[in-house]
Amino acid sequence: MKKITALLLSAPMLLGACALTACGDEEPLSLKYYDYKGSTVEYNRETVYQNDLKVLGADPSAIYISEGEQAGYYYMYFTSDDIGASGYQCYRSKNLNDWECMGVAYVPTLYCDQETGITYSSFASSNFWAPEVIYDSETKLYYMFYNASYLYRGLDFYLDVAISSRPNGPFVQYAEWIQTTDASQEEKDAWKPVRDDEAARRGNIEAGKLYINKPLFDFAKMNPEDPLYEADNNGYLKVIDASPFVDPVTGQKYMYFVRDLGGKYQKSVIYGMELNDDWTPALDENGYYKTVKQLTDNNRLTVGGAPAELNEGDVNEGPFTIYNKENGKYYLTFSVNGYKDKMYQVRLAVADSPLGDFKKLTREEGGYVLYAEGGWTWASGTGHHSFVTVGDQIFIVYHAHTNRVTGGNQRAIAFDEMHWATNGNGLLVPHANGPTFSYMPNTVGEWNNIAPEATVSSTNVAEGSDVKYLNDKLIAFHGERYLPEFQMNAGSAEITLEFDEYREIKGLFIFNSCVYEKTIGAISSVKFDSKNEKGRELQYVTGKLEYDWDKYYTSEGKLIPGGNFAIEFAPMQVKKITISISGMQDICALADIMVLGK
Repeated sequence: MKKITALLLSAPMLLGACALTACGDEEPLSLKYYDYKGSTVEYNRETVYQNDLKVLGADPSAIYISEGEQAGYYYMYFTSDDIGASGYQCYRSKNLNDWECMGVAYVPTLYCDQETGITYSSFASSNFWAPEVIYDSETKLYYMFYNASYLYRGLDFYLDVAISSRPNGPFVQYAEWIQTTDASQEEKDAWKPVRDDEAARRGNIEAGKLYINKPLFDFAKMNPEDPLYEADNNGYLKVIDASPFVDPVTGQKYMYFVRDLGGKYQKSVIYGMELNDDWTPALDENGYYKTVKQLTDNNRLTVGGAPAELNEGDVNEGPFTIYNKENGKYYLTFSVNGYKDKMYQVRLAVADSPLGDFKKLTREEGGYVLYAEGGWTWASGTGHHSFVTVGDQIFIVYHAHTNRVTGGNQRAIAFDEMHWATNGNGLLVPHANGPTFSYMPNTVGEWNNIAPEATVSSTNVAEGSDVKYLNDKLIAFHGERYLPEFQMNAGSAEITLEFDEYREIKGLFIFNSCVYEKTIGAISSVKFDSKNEKGRELQYVTGKLEYDWDKYYTSEGKLIPGGNFAIEFAPMQVKKITISISGMQDICALADIMVLGK
């Protein structure tokens, strides 16, 4: 049994013993707890998580399963070399931290009819990148949007959809799946394999012996008069990173995607288009794609706008759109810079409708959702993400470089919480509490951060500061002005969090300032007003909590943001928490306080 597990199993017995021997004793009882400072044992994964980058992969799509036999699981799909980049595996988890491989979710069709000698194949041959899965509650089906290279055509990328009745598959390419439905014979005929002698020639296959299942999206079907139509290439667009979206206001379905680098283009940009209710492309009266619209342009706030200093390189990719019902805004999030670059990161554009016009936000406006600084040695290349929403919680799942110092090609999966913040212009913006390197409270499941439900007060508050910053769920990682920290004057302070009623808690996380000059080196003590199972009121107190400088301060003299004082204890009923701090030499700050409870 691991040390931490043994310690926590013994804690309830210790608490009970103290309760029996402390009747009438006015002194607080010593709390048995585990301090994560200098931890050398495996952490309790039910209480905390850490982005240890053990699941290798890129471009993750995560969804939560709310019904069926897999209900309660998170499923994840991503770009991987594990099956030779010829399809997709899937993983599942209960906590977004520990992933179980569920095997191959999708591989394309390839078989030879022994009687005729005809080979039947999906168009997709390689470069299976960036799958994104969405569940349709009306059809009870899962739709996997993906891109892949066309058979024997090199890097000619097309977009397609595969469908399954289960999150773990097997997914079936749309062209094949439609044959199993009650669609009209005319529609089924439209999606039968077609003879492709050009592909056969390139693959040294006898003419007439190769039939291809076509991709669902072919931009040669755009209106030739559309300015986005590639007339010099028969309408072909090199496209990747398909991302489906359902407008919660109208129910209209959309797909966002990227016109990728290559050919005459020296940049990648994001497009959007309308889909039908069955996720197929919406067509106009002439059979052309109804709407295909460019939504972003590199290093410009708007499409066609003036150049701006946005430091995006030549990449806008990995789109994912969310809607905020509070203000009715649509938030298009995407990644910039090359995926090998340390500065690969998640940015933001905002619009009043799903297809815009979108306007990018600057860094000062909260337009940088998740990113690592160039000089960081603990995080790199944090981008190409998806958001997964469960109730009122939103998590950002993304990839990061396994080489945290220099970046590079190899990536692994990470996640953090996302919350809404208000920028300096009064606009709600999505803010990721990350990228994290620290031990973080595991709020995926029955335990959650209940600190926002407490009434907070403090002594010795610095002028202009406010205790509301102590439990607003927001942690600044880059000193963002619109994310102020709670500040205290030199000397001592006592912070209290009081609940309306007793709550069951098992962990406390006190986040230090992201500004080195304002950090706190120690917490003098933490006192808990509690009661035992018989209803007797008791007080428990910790010893001195020291900040883990070895973990959160680098040898190069850089403070790692997101560092915290983290303790775990046996679940107990608590109504009030009192945090005592002393010895502050100047103005000091805390970023946030989180209480893991029910």
